[in-house]
Amino acid sequence: MNCSSKRPGVRRPPRLGLAPPSTVRQRGPDPFTPTHSPLSLFLAVSFTLLVLTTTTTLPAADRQLTDDHRYKRDPVFLDANTLIYVVQVRPEQLQLVQRDLKSGKQRPVHKDETRSELEPAVSPDGRFLAFLQSRSAASVGMVIEDTKLQKTAEIPPASGFSGMRSPAFSHDGKRVLYVFAEGGRQKVFSCNTSAGDRKVLVDANGICNWPSVSRDGRMLLFGSTRDGNYEIYRARASDGSNPQRLTNHRSQDVRPRFSPDGRRVVFVSNRDGNREIYVMGADGSGVTRVTEHPERDDYPTWHPDGKRIVYVAERKGGFDLRLRDVP
Repeated sequence: MNCSSKRPGVRRPPRLGLAPPSTVRQRGPDPFTPTHSPLSLFLAVSFTLLVLTTTTTLPAADRQLTDDHRYKRDPVFLDANTLIYVVQVRPEQLQLVQRDLKSGKQRPVHKDETRSELEPAVSPDGRFLAFLQSRSAASVGMVIEDTKLQKTAEIPPASGFSGMRSPAFSHDGKRVLYVFAEGGRQKVFSCNTSAGDRKVLVDANGICNWPSVSRDGRMLLFGSTRDGNYEIYRARASDGSNPQRLTNHRSQDVRPRFSPDGRRVVFVSNRDGNREIYVMGADGSGVTRVTEHPERDDYPTWHPDGKRIVYVAERKGGFDLRLRDVP
């Protein structure tokens, strides 16, 4: 990976200055950002290159969706033909962008916003959009936008270096899950779409992140360092009880997401040497490698049809979205 690449349009991620509070004890590297990125909203990390297993990459169609090579992250589907994702538009700003897959046209979600916005999540019916928004160089808040009534609610950051992360919606769209560092641990919380009725769902040693709820509303998927490094767990979505570990590997397994039918999980791991995308059953069985490239593939999201994923591919210092079949 060559960070000094001078390809047109290639920019480094902006500095947002938001590291997790020092009260959270790091039990393993925190894979929030690319290893070359100074984006300090998250801790910069380096994945340890441990080639521990040999897996077979699935033969599949793979189509490039963007070609501007700007830094990108966090794609999510608004509907089967519309993506929302994050793109770096200025050295100091990340912007939410909406893209039509049929026409290839795209536009800013919030045209006049000058603050950085990232990690979008869309409710199942498309009415609500939750995302993180910078408040200063040291903190972010979480905004919940009602696109039908054209109003917003928010949870502001606490004092100091702090902020929410990884918003996700419940199966019925009535609650927003997110993570927040409190009391020496990073926990999974939920709130209603008015940003009220805050509840703790998962509270364990270490760091929890990336909550994802199955479409039937029964299971909660998340990453956790409770056993030493990032592994993937599932629990009851109603109260976070009965946690079960789905992965068990010396490398890091991160960013899990349930498929639309709840039968599979897509996630990112460096278990074969660098960051690649994998799928497995909802019970942790049948781990299969989906991508294989010397450079990083990251931030996977399921297409609503459950047969494809969109992900961010880093190639020669540039970042673009790709659409890939997952047989």
